[in-house]
Amino acid sequence: MHVELFRTRTSDGLFLCGQLMLPNETMQPTLPVDAFLLVHGTASNFYAGGVLQTFAEQAVAAGAAVLRVNTRGHDQMAAIPSERGSVAGGAAYECIAECCFDVTAWVESLVARGFSRIALVGHSMGAVKAIFSQARAAHPSVRCIIGISPPRFSHERLASGIGGDEFREDFRRACELVDDGRGSELISVRYPLPLMLTADGFLAKYGPHDDYDIVRHLPDVACPTLIVLGTGSVAASSAFAGLPEEIERLAAEHSSLALELVEGANTVYSTCEEVPFMRAAAWLVSHGA
Repeated sequence: MHVELFRTRTSDGLFLCGQLMLPNETMQPTLPVDAFLLVHGTASNFYAGGVLQTFAEQAVAAGAAVLRVNTRGHDQMAAIPSERGSVAGGAAYECIAECCFDVTAWVESLVARGFSRIALVGHSMGAVKAIFSQARAAHPSVRCIIGISPPRFSHERLASGIGGDEFREDFRRACELVDDGRGSELISVRYPLPLMLTADGFLAKYGPHDDYDIVRHLPDVACPTLIVLGTGSVAASSAFAGLPEEIERLAAEHSSLALELVEGANTVYSTCEEVPFMRAAAWLVSHGA
């Protein structure tokens, strides 16, 4: 396996880093895609261990190239280099809608290297970004999406479900800061994920407008899409509660959408990190994406 560091420039002038993993030249590919583009979750990065690292190793072993990338939301806080000097980034400061710039830049980088059949893979928030980006700014070289544990950003469900008291209290505090003209201040929130981010950012992510609810965006995704969910996550978090039923409802209306449930798995697949790739590979072969 050959590994190299990779860098891309987004159309709005940011520079992001990633890691390209290439199979040995003698390997015969076994999947109907030639590259996987892997997008990390909240406050993570391209070199983190866990389910995406395992996925990457399995994909390379199957004869495909893998590009693990940073988005502008990598790590908790980050200084993102740009043409205008460094700008504030990381999960604390990112605007989720700007993921379209990041995903498009990384896809174009793979295309420039000769890859034309790309599987866009995201974990957790990365899966939300994969779906959102292809609903809003689809790229023809993205042949399919594999969303591993994408949470649902539904204000009503979060406010009324498990952890709802903490969510409503944090949301009220963020609203007060924004109303006072202090939306850029950082606040520590507890649910659905312990995180520090700006009050503006919290309202943008979790407000009643539900701008990043994948159930709203999946019908606008044209390419084949597989959603992988752990039943442990569904039972433990209102960000996943009811989501399998919503995906199944959409899949009945859109034949390009499929759902795989992993029994007992949590959001990070801590006891079964190899399963998401195994399910995805079987789906790819059967679907011919």
